[in-house]
Amino acid sequence: MSVYRLRVNDVRHAVLRRLPTALAIGLFALMAWAPVAAWLAVTVSSPAAEAWRLAVPDGRRLQVLGETVFYALGVAAAASVIGSAAALYCWRRRSLLARAADRMAVLALPFPPYLHALAWLPLLAVLPGGGAGWWSAGWVQTLAMLPIAFGLTRVAMARLDERWIEAARIYGDDRRLLVRVLVPMLAAPALAGFSSVFLLTLVDPSAPSLFSCSAYPLEIFADFSARHDPARALWMSTPLILAGLLALEPVRRYWRALAQRPARARRELAPLQLPVLGIGAALAVVPVLALFAAIARQAWPPEAFGSALALAWPDLWASTASACAAAVIILPAAVVVSRYAVGGGAIGWWAIAAPLAAPGALSGAGLIWLWNRDVLWTPYGTFWMLPLAALARFAPLAVLAVAAWRSRLDPTLLEAARIYAPPWRAFVRVELPLLAPGVAAGAAIVFALSLAELPATVLVVPPGGGTLALRLYNYLHYGASGPVAVLSLCLMCGTASATWVAVWLWRRVP
Repeated sequence: MSVYRLRVNDVRHAVLRRLPTALAIGLFALMAWAPVAAWLAVTVSSPAAEAWRLAVPDGRRLQVLGETVFYALGVAAAASVIGSAAALYCWRRRSLLARAADRMAVLALPFPPYLHALAWLPLLAVLPGGGAGWWSAGWVQTLAMLPIAFGLTRVAMARLDERWIEAARIYGDDRRLLVRVLVPMLAAPALAGFSSVFLLTLVDPSAPSLFSCSAYPLEIFADFSARHDPARALWMSTPLILAGLLALEPVRRYWRALAQRPARARRELAPLQLPVLGIGAALAVVPVLALFAAIARQAWPPEAFGSALALAWPDLWASTASACAAAVIILPAAVVVSRYAVGGGAIGWWAIAAPLAAPGALSGAGLIWLWNRDVLWTPYGTFWMLPLAALARFAPLAVLAVAAWRSRLDPTLLEAARIYAPPWRAFVRVELPLLAPGVAAGAAIVFALSLAELPATVLVVPPGGGTLALRLYNYLHYGASGPVAVLSLCLMCGTASATWVAVWLWRRVP
């Protein structure tokens, strides 16, 4: 009897010890995987012939898909080339121009494409056709994606082994160093930047829609709005999901290579000033000046600013509250699941990052399919659908950010804490304080991206509700004006502030 009681107590303690981990993993699966899992669930009830017809587009849908893919490839190529050239200039430099490029790229990182479109719509309107077309959409999308390509290459170059660079300098000048050494070493970061930009452009229809182009995600949104059939929308997303999964593989290799403490460089390379001047003007100067010009054209009195903010206050409050809710909800899941991103190998990484390949329309349709149920209580039709939509898209980014910070910690400290203290005490007193800056940075990233989230929000927004991003996107179809410029400045300030906090926390030495 005593042996039986001991075994029961052992099982009880084991269950209680693993219960918080299981709850955190379940929370992450509910936030990130549940909307995508709806795509697998509807395969059981969908006829095979109908599912195949929707998953393999033909006719007009095939043409739209081809145009969208070529558009995404062009944007990815342009952004990766310009971003890598700008990162080469900023490498090992301490000039004012290099520091300004770093700061502007970081602050502009969460700016959505429709904010860049607001700045360029009046300028592109002088072109034939009023600036409508894929070329205008590609220009705006490239400017919005430049910080990603620039940042990935910039971080990779900070980790280059200085001994290789110094050895190459002995046998040749900077031009040979660039061609024979740096370009091969930067192939992987450039490919990761290309893949990241391609994935984000492929699933984001905001810039093409503003320039009267029909992107494939808009086809999914239009079909779901007309038929309200999640099965059709989910099957139509199959080409985008497959392309997104292929694009995530170079990102996985890059993330694994950079999950270490970065090195610092000191020496200079021959300058490439033109790309840096271009990226600085495109990312910061042009959008901000365009917003102030739109305000000045209206000749507004000071009290008009207050009236514009008062009119949009419900949407502004909803955006801020939903972004805060998403940032808080993801914290426990990010702390626990990040362990599996560090030590789980390729399977653990894919289990966390695979939902990033889902387009926003798929996430929104999956959330509707999941929560639109006749049960005692459901978040469908309430405010809580807004943070759920943001988490469905950005929860993996928070987990990967915490995992990257965890990989920078000294593992001997965590092992010693587990040896000399119970697991819960080691976690609360040692592991959690060490992870706190990375966790806060991940929450800030989710907050910044959730403020500007649009593709999934437009499907799940409750009746009579709205967000600041949705209001701005609707206004942009009717031309920029003073109120739109004021609200855009508010959104830019919010996303830039959250990004600055994330970067400040990330630069703290663990």
